[in-house]
This record gives sequence, C-alpha cells and structure tokens, in this order.
Amino acid sequence: MAQSDNSKTGSGSQTADVVVIGAGVFGCGVAFELSKRGLDVIVVEMLSAPGLGSTSSSGAIVRFNYSTVDGVRLAWEGNGYWENFADHVKLPPGATVTHENGLAKKISTGLCFLRHDNELCDLYEQTLTAAGVPYQNLTPNEVLERFPFIGLGTYGGPCLPDDDRFWDEPTSAYLGALSTPDAGYINDPQLVAQNLHTAAIAHGARFLFTTRVDEITTSPDQSRVVGVGLVGGSTISAPIVVNVGGPWSSNLVEMAGLTDTMNITTRPMRHEAHITPSSPGVDFERDGTIFTDLDQGIYFRPTAGNNVFIGSTDPECDGHEWVDDLDAMNREVTQPIWERQTMRLAKRIDNFGIPHQRKGLAEAYDVSTDWGPIYDRTDLDGFFCVMGTSGNQFKNACVASHLMAELVVAVTNGHDHDANSLKVTGIHTGVELNMGAFGRNREVNAKSTGSVMG
Repeated sequence: MAQSDNSKTGSGSQTADVVVIGAGVFGCGVAFELSKRGLDVIVVEMLSAPGLGSTSSSGAIVRFNYSTVDGVRLAWEGNGYWENFADHVKLPPGATVTHENGLAKKISTGLCFLRHDNELCDLYEQTLTAAGVPYQNLTPNEVLERFPFIGLGTYGGPCLPDDDRFWDEPTSAYLGALSTPDAGYINDPQLVAQNLHTAAIAHGARFLFTTRVDEITTSPDQSRVVGVGLVGGSTISAPIVVNVGGPWSSNLVEMAGLTDTMNITTRPMRHEAHITPSSPGVDFERDGTIFTDLDQGIYFRPTAGNNVFIGSTDPECDGHEWVDDLDAMNREVTQPIWERQTMRLAKRIDNFGIPHQRKGLAEAYDVSTDWGPIYDRTDLDGFFCVMGTSGNQFKNACVASHLMAELVVAVTNGHDHDANSLKVTGIHTGVELNMGAFGRNREVNAKSTGSVMG
C-alpha cells in the first residue's frame, strides 16, 4: 500500500472541503474523484488500511444482468473503467506515491446465467437489449461443449441439506444459459481500493485510519452539515460529508438525524463466501466461467490457484442473518454454511469432493430495501450517501464514484437534484446515466429479485 504524509493514523482538529467516511473501494473512489476536481478531501476510516472491510470480502464480479435498464447501463459503463483501469488510476506527473503492489485487473471469463427461471431470464434479455449489452442464449449442449465438466440437471430449486429433496437425483431436463461474454471478475478487490487510495493521495486527499466518527455536526438550525466529530474528541469542519460507511452507513444516517427521511433504507446482513479447490483434472481457473445458478442458490467463479469462489444468491430457504451489532458479528466461516454451499457446488462440478478444511470470508453486506444502491444527497444539506452497495455494486465502484463527484459539485453549485435528477453522460459508453434511478426516495423496484442479484 502506498504511503505518504497524507496517509496516516490518528487525527487532530482539522478543516477540509469534504469529509468522506469510509475507505473501502467506494470511499477511496469518491475521494479520488473529488480530489481530482480540486477539492480538499479527508477520508476517515475505522480500520487500519483501505479496503479491509466488506470490500476485501467481495466476489468482485463484473456482470451486467440487472432487473432495471438503469442498473444495466450503469454496470456497462462501469465495465469501461475496468477495461481501462491502469489509465483510470494513472498517477499525475510528479506524484510522490506509487502503486507499489501493482494494479488490480479484470479477468474476462464471461458469465453463464443458468436458465432455472425463464421469466427472470426474459427480463434480463429485455434490460440487456435496451442497454445495448451483448448476450447469447446457449442451449444445454452448447454449455456442455464449452464446459464439459459442468452438470446441468435440474433439482427443483434450492433447499437445505436437512430436506429429503436435497439428496434427490437431478431430472433429465437440462439447463441452458443466458451468456454475457464481456463479464468477468477483478483479481484482487482490496488492491482496487489500494490503487484508488494511492491515486487519491496523489491528488491531495488525506486519510485518517483507525479513526471513528461518533458525531455528524450540523448548523444551529440543523439544516446543513458542518463537519464530523471523532472518537477522542477532535473534529473536522467541512461543508460536505459523504457517507460511504458500508454496513455502518445506516448508523451514520441515524447519527445525522435522518432516520425515516428516506423511502429506501439499508441494514447490515451477515454473508459468507467460500473458496475451495476445483475438482481433480478440472482447470477451472483456466477453463471455467462465472456461473449463476438459482436452481441451487449459488454463484461461483474461478479464482487464483485453480480454486472456486462460491457465493450465495440468497434463496428464501437459507434465511437472512441480520446484524444488530457489527462489532460483535462472527467473521469466521461456519461449518453448516460451508457444508451447505460446497454440497450445492458438488451438484454442478463433476467429481467435486467436499474439502474438510474450511476456507472463505464472512462479512456484512449493506442491504437496501430492494437490493439496489443509493447514490444521492439527503435532506440535510451537504450530507451525501453512497449506500446499499455491498454484494452487488463492487463492479460499479469507479463509475458510481464519478457520478457522486458530479452530484456533489452540481448540488453544491445550486442544482436541485430532488426536483430535477442529475443526468451524467458516461465517459466510456456515451450513454446518459440518470442518477434519479438510484435515489433515496425512488419507488421500490417491484422487479427486484430480493437478493444479491438486484
């Protein structure tokens, strides 16, 4: 991780143009974009380095299948940043910091969304078509020609291992797939945060690590933000504060006195992801792709060392583990969830054996009412929010950071975003991106999957 005098632990009473709360991939991205625009930015992060929280536990999948056209357009624009990431985080001449750990990169694998739910696939075809994203429909035979080690039988939807149906043999009705060939994943999500952190420092941003915010300070009439208070008693005065607290973001909303002011709200949910060796004789790292399998309630992708990364699509039978105390949350992989997910994977990859040693990640997602993000201002002037991003928005970190910087500048200069939602032309696609689609007071997306799929 690059370090400089602008990246340190601890803080005194200071002033800035902007305080960004959180140094995950979004917090570092927002800091980078705002500092590029000439604003004096201080980032406050409770952990000891960038990207250590939910960012480091991300599946980091770059996909485009979303239930809304606006969601697809955003992800498609975001892909341009990953395809050109080295240029995006290129340091200015004379920079005193370097990307000493190298640069993160996109691994292009494509994605196969197994056609367990034809109605959802039809919706995705409509949104992908409207956004101009290439896709293909693959028959079961075409899937097997590309990935002969994959089992495509159907099991009647996900269930738990204590359900007798879990152990049934698959039916003879094989699953085809909706394929998006431009999809992929980022090889190191924490490194992305480090790269954005370094780029932000190169443009003058300051980072305060192991530092917690315990107060959002406001004007005497409580109409606008004037800064933050920190644990230990010091303060930062700033007319703009951006809440990028991830799973802690709803706590910051409450701290700002904004409870019940948003139609879309968020709360933290515990999630596990698992990493396991591929089957003997299957080079999944080289020959695999990203599979989304709603029939089993999982998604899985290649990862380094010929391993398989397994995540959950949040099927109803698994339940939701909402978190009241994030500091006390169990961040260890648990045996029951490990067994459930690896046994589900065993139904899809030939000759897959359940490993005895558990390996994976456990963190909290910042989940919104309809599993879509909030990129918006708030009713408190100067207080902005990047919320509801955990689980399905990592791919949009760069583009959403650009949008948020545009929003901060526009609103600060007098634009009434609530009356006339800001439209931003994408740098890579040239498509107009309507930020109102990601507003705090938008209508709940009735077509949402109610899961990480969005």
